[in-house]
Amino acid sequence: MTRRTFAASAGALALAACGSKEEPSFDYGVAKEHYVIKGVVVRLKPEDRVAVIKHEKIDGWMEAMTMEFPVPSPEEFAKLKEGMAITASVEVNDLHYWLINIKPQS
Repeated sequence: MTRRTFAASAGALALAACGSKEEPSFDYGVAKEHYVIKGVVVRLKPEDRVAVIKHEKIDGWMEAMTMEFPVPSPEEFAKLKEGMAITASVEVNDLHYWLINIKPQS
């Protein structure tokens, strides 16, 4: 391999590495509260593993609204489809909230 070919290959690899997106970080700590959510998936943001959910009132936590929920687990996120009705658990601590135990509803 010539120096020019090696340099071109190294440059291409460096560009590919810069273009790749890192996996989102989901180090939210330990949940202090757990709530049940019922709602409909309005939109999915796979690049951030976020689901936009139009949810009913979450007893003990918040009124009905549409908001973004991180979904740390790739397996849980894969269950979601836009327009799907779901129930799930919202895990909450002082700084973060996220969804687990997602169950599609019919």
